[in-house]
Amino acid sequence: MSGSFKKRTDITYVVGHVNPDTDAIASAMGYAWLLQDQMEGPVQAARAGQLNPQTTWVLQRLELEPPVLLADASPRFSDISHRMNTTTPDRPLREAWDVANRTGGVAPVLHPDGKPYGLVTVLSLFDFLSRSVGAHRHHEDKRIGDLLDQPCQDACDTAVPQFQDVSRVKDALPRILREERSEFWVVDDIGTYVGIARQREALNPPRLKLILVDHNEEEQAVPALDEADLLEILDHHRLDNPTTREPIKFTVDVVGSTSTLVSERIDQAGLSAPPDLAGLLLAGLLSDTLILSSPTTTPRDLQAAERLG
Repeated sequence: MSGSFKKRTDITYVVGHVNPDTDAIASAMGYAWLLQDQMEGPVQAARAGQLNPQTTWVLQRLELEPPVLLADASPRFSDISHRMNTTTPDRPLREAWDVANRTGGVAPVLHPDGKPYGLVTVLSLFDFLSRSVGAHRHHEDKRIGDLLDQPCQDACDTAVPQFQDVSRVKDALPRILREERSEFWVVDDIGTYVGIARQREALNPPRLKLILVDHNEEEQAVPALDEADLLEILDHHRLDNPTTREPIKFTVDVVGSTSTLVSERIDQAGLSAPPDLAGLLLAGLLSDTLILSSPTTTPRDLQAAERLG
């Protein structure tokens, strides 16, 4: 696995409301850019729905890529998968034994095309030994080395369930709880090996880390918000905020756009947004204030527009 690979749960997502407008997209991208300098882990802008034509035009005009789509905050199997070393069915069992010793008792065995064949686990090894040695006294003198020279396929559990990496963990919990297994395959959309998921992590999966911008109402937020850890809210609308598990940073201010608040935070940090991002924040500000003519426009919006321009 590449050292640069990041799971979704390693990232803090900055996301606007569903059916995002230009201000929601601009403030998410602008605030994510700022927080990259202020937070230890990676920060990424996200969107909770499809772009509208205005926002699409602005992003294309500024040659900016849209934020990643976050359909909901429910943990996926990709969030709990571990890409362990593998072997193939025809290789000697000692290879699987070596892998299992380093992974806590499980070794994935794959077909040459990368699709799952079976898992060598503690239970499958015990079953293999029972079949190889059994209760017959004349088999008891079999050497361990001889057993480990047999092919991996002889000691595999080939009935392990598979779950697609993009599938929601909570949807599969009834089946996981019915299975008498501790590990499961995680595969991609064509059935190729992605990793191994453990039952204990499926029962208590890691939670996504979210920062909400341009909204604070749970009805407008990314679905399954209750399955994520909410870290902060930055907004300029009326209050109807969701409950949180722990205290969070919460800012709702009287300005015409969240892009204004983001531009102020950037300025307070002594930073200057790059021209394309400044243009996007200006577009968000102008869109939400109807080109500075809305009754919600404040002197702070005017100052932010001048600074961003």
